[in-house]
Formats: sequence, structure tokens, C-alpha cells
Amino acid sequence: MPDLRRSSLTTSARWLRVSAAAAAAALCALVAHVLVPLDVLQLAALWILGASFLCGWAGIVTWRMPVFGNRTLSLFATAWGGGMALSVWLAGWALHSRPPIWRLSIQWLGLTLSTAVGALLLRALLRKRTTPVIGRVLSLLSPLVVLVVILATSLGGPVR
Repeated sequence: MPDLRRSSLTTSARWLRVSAAAAAAALCALVAHVLVPLDVLQLAALWILGASFLCGWAGIVTWRMPVFGNRTLSLFATAWGGGMALSVWLAGWALHSRPPIWRLSIQWLGLTLSTAVGALLLRALLRKRTTPVIGRVLSLLSPLVVLVVILATSLGGPVR
């Protein structure tokens, strides 16, 4: 009977490699767009980058993080705040895109970015028992905030 060899990569490492490959494919699509200016290439790059964020989310969720100190946790919280600000801005800015496919693509990118940064903060906070519950709840609700902004801007018109 042949000896089956287990992969030395963890599930998290596999997901993060797929995420990196998708991000590289998005970069290649954007470089190709510079050479051949087709809107399809930009749209493909947005959707592939969103898929990269989702694969990154899966890698983060399966990652067994170490226990971080308070200074490192504040860096995770800062990254979460920046990612959430960018996600909300993308969801609001998508309203100014004229064709619906562009609006959906930009909203997809904002939503997947919020899931990735929310998972990163949640996993970092779950490993430390003394972290406040409000941080854990905020990291779980962050994709819902972006969904509410998407729905508000799509249904109610521009937010002022």
C-alpha cells in the first residue's frame, strides 16, 4: 500500500496562498488594462481582488493566532479601523458609478474588505481573555455596517 504523505502546509497557509495568488492575478489584470484599455479587465481585477479578500478571510478564520500584547492588539484595531473606513467609503462611493456592474463591483470590494479586517480583529481579540466584549462585537458587526451603507445608498439615493 502506498504511503500517503500529508502536506506540511496548514489550512490557513493554503488559504493565504490562494489569496496571494488571486491578488497577483488582480495585479496582472490591472497591468494588462494599462496595455489594452478594456473596462472588462478593470472589472475582472475588482472581482478577483474581492475573491482574494474572501480567501484571506478564510485563511484568517482558520489561523491559530498566538496571544498578542496590548500594543500589537492596538495595531490590529488600527488596521481594522482603516479597513472599515475604506470599506464604508467604497460602499458610499459606489453610488457615483453610473453602470450598475461598476456599482456592484465596488460594493463587492468594500464588503469583502470589511469581512477580512473584521475577521482579523476578531481572531486577534479571541486569543486574549482580557479584551473587551465590545471589540469582539464590533469586529463581528463590521460587515453588517457595510451592508447597511450599501443598502442605504442603493435604495435611498446619495447620502449627504
